[in-house]
Parts: sequence; structure tokens; C-alpha cells
Amino acid sequence: MVEEPREFPGLSPAAFQHHLDIQATANLQNVPLLAPFLTAISSSIFEKQMRLASIANTVRLGPNQGGSLYRKFEKAANILDVPDLPDIYVSNQYIINAYAFGIDKYQITLFSGLIDALTEAELMAVIGHELGHVKCQHMLYKTMAYLLRIFGVEFLRMLLPAGTGTLASIPLQLAILQWERMAELSCDRAALLVVQDREVVASALSKLAGGSQKLLPEINLEQVLQQAEEYEDTSGGLLEQLFKVNMLLLQTHPFPVVRAKEIMTWGLSEQYQNILNGNYAHFDGVPVLAAIQPISKVCPNCDQRANASASTCPACAHSLKGARLVCTACGIKVFANWQTCPGCGASLQQEVDEAMAA
Repeated sequence: MVEEPREFPGLSPAAFQHHLDIQATANLQNVPLLAPFLTAISSSIFEKQMRLASIANTVRLGPNQGGSLYRKFEKAANILDVPDLPDIYVSNQYIINAYAFGIDKYQITLFSGLIDALTEAELMAVIGHELGHVKCQHMLYKTMAYLLRIFGVEFLRMLLPAGTGTLASIPLQLAILQWERMAELSCDRAALLVVQDREVVASALSKLAGGSQKLLPEINLEQVLQQAEEYEDTSGGLLEQLFKVNMLLLQTHPFPVVRAKEIMTWGLSEQYQNILNGNYAHFDGVPVLAAIQPISKVCPNCDQRANASASTCPACAHSLKGARLVCTACGIKVFANWQTCPGCGASLQQEVDEAMAA
């Protein structure tokens, strides 16, 4: 009898989110002119257009539509404790891919080539990966990155203030791409939490690298991991390291063979084992980036907490100018002249100064 995967009620993204994802998010929030760009796309019509295109040209799954696949989706959401299910669609495009999109209303799209290429367990892992973007509150930045890929840098220049587009577009584009690559590492971990078999996730990633339908059944995971070792070998010197940096610069995802090795390693980690054993951080409504700082801002529009230095809400892109400051640990309101939190005694002054300056 196959053992049912464990569920993680109350799971916080802080339990599994990759540290490079957290750092890249912090770096992205510090990029000049990000705030007006986020505000522009959050109020744009692109999300509505994408949703209409999905309704018209793909099949939306549900209990009575593609029920076997939808049940996998529900099961994965239960495991990760994602209570508000996004819409899920299947596209007839025959590529091995999937994506998550949306700001006000989230959606996940699976391509038919992916469904046909993967085993049932591997498909479950991909669904878990896409739900990981929802769980980790990636969707605003993920949608920004997706629109940038579709419409290109000219779209970016169009939305930025006059006279700043050309100057700001390149660093902003590179920062978005760096964040997107690091966010994928967190979602690979979400995939592993769903299937609870590291070889299944690594195998799915291997098939992304070698997507020939004839060869897929013969993919050798050990050989793929050996390729990852060769790629990460530093004996090639400075020139080879520069080649690697150049190769990654415009990539939206880390290379699949490297991701396969990364998830195989994390699957042996104490952090992963602790989650399986029920010893994990529980969700309290505080984003991971805010949770590592003693001061958070509270969005006046949606009440989500944000990093103390953020100028816009990462959940809804609303301006945080004048937002109230709260102690991350205990949630009480704090003021700029307070040295410590009267509720829990946490040191506040440095973080308050940074928050007021933002």
C-alpha cells in the first residue's frame, strides 16, 4: 500500500523558502523606480486580457472538468496549505512547460506536452512547484517578469516615468531576472514537499532539460547529476566562470540540471526532515522578508505586512507611504522614537530609522 504524503497545516513559506530567493527579493525592492512600475502593472488591463485569453483558448479544470488532474491539484494545495485555490488551465501547446500568473486573481497553466511527458508523480511535483509561487507570495513579481518577457523592454520603458525608461530598464530587467531565477529554487522545494520524493522532482527537472519524447523514458538521473557536477566544477578558471555568468544573465530559470542537483541536496537536509516531522514555522501573515526584520509596514490597502524598507506592498502594489509600523514579533504599533518594543522588548531603533527613510 502506497503511503499517503504528509500534509503541513499552517505551513509558512519561511519554513522552506530559499535564502537566495529572500535576498533577491530584498535587492529587487531596492531597485530605483520599481515602485511606479509595480503600480502601473497592478492597475493595467494586461491581467484581464490574459484571463480572457485563457478562458477562450484553454480548458479550465474543475471537479467535473479534467477531474483526475484537478484532484492532484487539490491534493497538492492541501499538502502546502494553500486554502484559496487559483484557477488552473490546460493549454494545447505541446511544450514541456507550465507557468503561474496574476495579481488580483491567480491562475496556473499547464501545457499538454508537459502532461504527456511526465509520470503522474512528476506531474504532481510540477503542480506543487507552481503552487509554490502562490505560497511564497511571488505572484506580483512573477507577473511583472512574465509581462516583461512577452512585451519586452519597450513595455518597461513605456511604463516608467518619462526620461527614465532607457536609463532604468536594464538594471531593473536584470534585477527581475535574478529574482525570478532564485524564486524557482524555493518552488522546487515546494514541489518536493508535495511529492516527498527527491528523485521524482529531480527526474521532472531532468526532463525539462532533455525534452525529446523518444528519449524521455531513457533519461538517466545519475548521469544528469554528473553533468551538474561538471557544470559546477571551478577548475576551468576565471574565463569559464565569466562564461557561466554571461550564460545566466538573461535566463529566467536556473539551468535544469543544476536545479536537479540542488533539490537532491536539499532532500537530505535537516531543514527538509524537520518539515516532514512536523517541526516547521507556521504562517502568521508575515512575508518571509518582513519576518527576518523586527519592524514591518502594514499595507493600508490590503493589511498585508511588508519589509520595513519597501515603498510599495508586494501583495497589491499599493503605496506604503505613511503606512503604520508594527513590531514583527508581536504585531503592536510602534513609533519612530521608540528604542524597543514595549510589547516584547525587541530592539527597534535602527529598523524604524530605515523604515521612515523609505
